[in-house]
Amino acid sequence: MEEFFEQARKILAEQLGMDPELITWDTTFEEIDADSIDIVEMLMALEDIYDVEFPEDNLEDYKTMGSLIKALYQVISAK
Repeated sequence: MEEFFEQARKILAEQLGMDPELITWDTTFEEIDADSIDIVEMLMALEDIYDVEFPEDNLEDYKTMGSLIKALYQVISAK
């Protein structure tokens, strides 16, 4: 799961123009000013990399990077 987190962190940091080291498992999307478009773009990139589809209908339920990554990891593991 750590490798998956690192990939997601790199993608999101690149989108936001920030240092990936500033994004941790506990970082909230609000703290780094990531809006829903940023999150969806990160998810789309990860879906392409891992050839999965993540349901985006409940994105607002995920407040931290870690909570979203854990949910995504479950989707990938179920593949």
